[in-house]
Amino acid sequence: MAVALNLLENYLYAVGYLLINPLLYAFLFFIYWQYRKQMIWERQLFSVRLHSPLVQTLRGLGMGIVGGLFVSLLAAVLGIYVQVTDMWIAWTLALILALFRVRFLCLAYGTAIFTALHGVALLVPFVDTVPGVGMVWRWFANANPAPLLALVGLLHLMEAWFIRTNRGADASPLFIEGKRGRIIGAYQLQAFWLAPVIVLSPVAGSGLDIPAFYPGWPLFSPEMASASLGLLLLPAVTGFSALTKIHTPQAKAKSISKHLVWYSLLLVGLSYAAVLYSPVVYVAAFFAFFGHEFIGWLSNRQEAKGQPYYVPHSRGLKVMAVLPDTPADNMGIQIGEVIVKVNGSLIQRKEDLYTALQINPAFCKMEVLTRQNEIKFVQSAIYAGMHHQLGIIVVPDERTKEFVSMRVVDKISKKAIAQQKKEQGLGA
Repeated sequence: MAVALNLLENYLYAVGYLLINPLLYAFLFFIYWQYRKQMIWERQLFSVRLHSPLVQTLRGLGMGIVGGLFVSLLAAVLGIYVQVTDMWIAWTLALILALFRVRFLCLAYGTAIFTALHGVALLVPFVDTVPGVGMVWRWFANANPAPLLALVGLLHLMEAWFIRTNRGADASPLFIEGKRGRIIGAYQLQAFWLAPVIVLSPVAGSGLDIPAFYPGWPLFSPEMASASLGLLLLPAVTGFSALTKIHTPQAKAKSISKHLVWYSLLLVGLSYAAVLYSPVVYVAAFFAFFGHEFIGWLSNRQEAKGQPYYVPHSRGLKVMAVLPDTPADNMGIQIGEVIVKVNGSLIQRKEDLYTALQINPAFCKMEVLTRQNEIKFVQSAIYAGMHHQLGIIVVPDERTKEFVSMRVVDKISKKAIAQQKKEQGLGA
């Protein structure tokens, strides 16, 4: 009990220290700004705000705190000891890689490169005598990358949980160019979380007095069982981004989450195997880098081979997105469903929808084809001045000419924006 109270006291102290750390607020601003850019993009394309940056940021912080606690406890149970220099170098390498590709701002890539440099430092030990680089070279030579790789696995397990829980709630609709120049609908999924993670770290001098939790503990650094330990705070920003044109955001998030779970478990297993047989650490590092790349490649391959989902339907008008707190949202209309009839009139184009709504401007009865190809009937009152009437965005049709270039997503011409508004039919 005394040990548990000692750990809890030190954990709460570290959390308190985090609250006065300016990096915490810098990370929060970064997350908020990313969501704000998403909101500006939505306003430019559809003249509506589908998401609230403040709500998204607070949700990411709340989930991150819970996830960080989970990773911290699991890391303690497994006995993951991370050297301070190892963590700083890995993050520095990740930041350098991010200068070439933003998606490389991930601890998996930095830790993989760090492990490779650790192997080089062991093969070429005489460099540690070279002035200027000798100290850094000794850092690489004295590194212990196995527990750091295991921590990367746990962080991605947390990310998989977040993605599964989020279920594409922060996804944004857009129009892109499909095969043969055809304009199709798609969803850009992205989400960010700030997860404060605290792990054990060897320190000089007095530290925590922690006995072995169980025989064989700690798993990842058995030689550190009698070391003086402290708590290392890691304010990790984690997130993901993906594009889907063949799935709903919920289905895409579920698929990515499943792949990340397998990636995480395999990486943790390889990291532990490296404790039993040290050369396996390089296999773990190789898998950390290229396994992560494989997940992205697999997602892109599935998207390339699948049939576009957000295209016109022969039975009626397919729904691309539903605006929150609108009649369509209150009626329970879902992404991908098809509006067949409105107020008794068949619907094939956006113009048909406008005409049908005028039959009874104060009330709307709809016949909708669900994603399971079942008919459902919904109805709702439409009050005067209600925002965007029904509150739906429909898929692009053959008359849609403008789209968003995925190479320059945030650079949309004024002409494209105006055309998007016209083609999208914002009166729906």
